Amino acid sequence: MLGGKGRSLVMFAVFFLTAGFAFVNYFLIYFGIILLFSTVVSLPLFYYQMNVEELRVHRELEKEKVFKDDFVHVKVIIENIGNNNFDFIEVRDNFNLDLFKLILGENFISTRIGPREVISFSYILEPQVRGEYPLGPLSITVKDRLGFNSAERIVPDSITDILVYPPYDDIKRIEILGSKRSLQLNFGELRSKQKGLGSEFYGMRKYVFGDQFRLIDWKASVRTQKLIVREFETERDITVMIILDASESMAGGAIENTKFEYSIRACMLLAKVALTRRDSVGVFAFSDKKNFHFLKPKSGEDFFYQILDFVARIKCSSRASWIEAMDYFIRRHQKRSLIFLISDLESDVKEISQAIKKLLPFNHTIIIINPFSPFFEVHELDLSSTDKALAEAISEEMMEHILTIKQEMRTYGTNIITVGPDDMMNLILSSYMEAKKKGKAY
Repeated sequence: MLGGKGRSLVMFAVFFLTAGFAFVNYFLIYFGIILLFSTVVSLPLFYYQMNVEELRVHRELEKEKVFKDDFVHVKVIIENIGNNNFDFIEVRDNFNLDLFKLILGENFISTRIGPREVISFSYILEPQVRGEYPLGPLSITVKDRLGFNSAERIVPDSITDILVYPPYDDIKRIEILGSKRSLQLNFGELRSKQKGLGSEFYGMRKYVFGDQFRLIDWKASVRTQKLIVREFETERDITVMIILDASESMAGGAIENTKFEYSIRACMLLAKVALTRRDSVGVFAFSDKKNFHFLKPKSGEDFFYQILDFVARIKCSSRASWIEAMDYFIRRHQKRSLIFLISDLESDVKEISQAIKKLLPFNHTIIIINPFSPFFEVHELDLSSTDKALAEAISEEMMEHILTIKQEMRTYGTNIITVGPDDMMNLILSSYMEAKKKGKAY
């Protein structure tokens, strides 16, 4: 391919040829032919001498999974495996400017490289949005010494997917809230207690025939002159299923603080707390029929990072297929559970009602968390008086829609909690605590 200078040379050649024929000037004609001939001859000679396939380029990443407020260190290595000099090469590593911010260095290099030589360059990116996004591809441009000719190619298999978790500050807050002591200090005693042969003291009562002798409190028996036994308690573990509406309407709001991003953070918080309490946690995200994602419930605090990995990959898309989603869900999970369904409920009332009705035969305890759209989409925005009036009108219309769904859900014994950005986390956590305290979903 001709470079910029090569194309200019062809234009000059055509100009001199045209002028030579116009003025019958053989000198201009010969000069134009020489320029054109040198260009035509130099191109195959360039491709013969400069074989771009002799350049090996690859990218090295310090890590492919990062938190949103972390940095991605990228190193690009170029190796000339041939015996030719490349007087000018440009290697560029491409990325989406909306997804990554260049913090340090440059994502390209313009240099020369000798035979069997290896050079490298590096740069640092900061992810801007949670999710899984491609980095690359790498491209190589080679030019001759005068810049008349150039060759360009895309490096095969040079796209790397980077998984971006929510901000690490969110994780730290969740870990702090997830500690048992913190939960008890902020929300009171959580455990649903069951008398039995557990490890924590529950109380005393009179001995009855059949009680185990090892449970007799002899000191208390001596004081009362009656046989007294100790009772202990155990905490009952439950299964918590978190269902996330991942339809396109959930993407409303600022890109970093959409309804869905808040839902992801709420899911992480709830999962961390529940796993800390030894409950099993599963996640199901849905939009249209092609986008159902199910993570089987498990227990253990290490499972939290599998949940984190799972939700980091989910993206909002299409319209929510409520009925098909619940059919998909009940085919994979029938065990009685405490279900948190997080959705803006921006679908047909009848469709939502029929979908929720499918869950009722399994005796689940269902809590619907409703991120109220206007609260999120105008959050922290300085609106004009006209925009405020419009927002209020939309809010009233949306609230009427939500109230209609609430009345429908009330007949099923299902509660809908409408939340805004500032109270979403606390309301979800307190709802879990209340359900756990009352012994629901056992």
